[in-house]
Amino acid sequence: MLRHRRFILILNLILSCFLIIFLILQSNEQNPALINYCLINNITSSKEFYSNLVYIPTLNILFCDVPKAASTNLRRLIYGYLNPSNSFTNLDRKQIWLDHKDFFKKYYLTKTNFEFILNNSNRNLFKFLLVRHPFQRIYSVYYDKFVNNHIDDTLSGWKQLEEDILLQMNTNQTLLTIRRNDIKLDFRTFLLYIIDSIKRNQLINSHWEQIVQRCAFCSINYNFIGKIENFHQDKKFLLKKLNQNSNKIILKFPSKEIDKQSKKQILLNDSQLIQFFRDTIQNDNDFEILIDYYKPDFQLFNYEIPNL
Repeated sequence: MLRHRRFILILNLILSCFLIIFLILQSNEQNPALINYCLINNITSSKEFYSNLVYIPTLNILFCDVPKAASTNLRRLIYGYLNPSNSFTNLDRKQIWLDHKDFFKKYYLTKTNFEFILNNSNRNLFKFLLVRHPFQRIYSVYYDKFVNNHIDDTLSGWKQLEEDILLQMNTNQTLLTIRRNDIKLDFRTFLLYIIDSIKRNQLINSHWEQIVQRCAFCSINYNFIGKIENFHQDKKFLLKKLNQNSNKIILKFPSKEIDKQSKKQILLNDSQLIQFFRDTIQNDNDFEILIDYYKPDFQLFNYEIPNL
């Protein structure tokens, strides 16, 4: 009898959770197919997803900050709208992410103001998201943070993270031997670290975190999803919308050449990159774990899922 009551209680709790999620989704007028997908696959948002959301009231926009998906240039552009008298096109990465950190901090949401804005904003609030192929984000961040060694990356703790990864994945190494021998993080070790983090259910770094979870894609009805792979066209629509909301401040998207890499990565299309990942990982089970983690991003943003 006690077991039966306990079962009924657990069942009611599960049903209540699904009902709450369903009501949230319904209140945001989400696509029924998306609602169904999210419920069937039990997709949840990151614990503090609201801290990844940026709300600019003067532009009447809300967007999710996605690293390795034009986030630096987007921040330059927003800075240009908010400071029309200042030049924004030549701001380097250190200036954008470190020197102006406090300026942007006030626009990132907290749990309290996220709920207020979502419940009280007018229907004209423009909510958008920029996405990128999951493997392209991983490939890009490796070269960007661990190969090119920008000064802002060192100041932001990326060198320490590199050492932490090497220690976690090479238990026979010590910090002293890593520094003495100037051991660098190779791409295979980096991929295996991400896979190991997924296996251990560890916190995933924002630069390669699943976008669907990071941006609460199943809970927020985004008006526009731009893709880096189609950014030449998508940025035109985005700029048109931002320029309309900016009180006649007309801007253009900054050139990606501003952040030109000193050591360029070999450009690979999606098919080539998938094969490169498979060959580098050298283990089908580990490759499958990586694909499964990013499957919502592949499916909901219309990227082809790699064959196993």
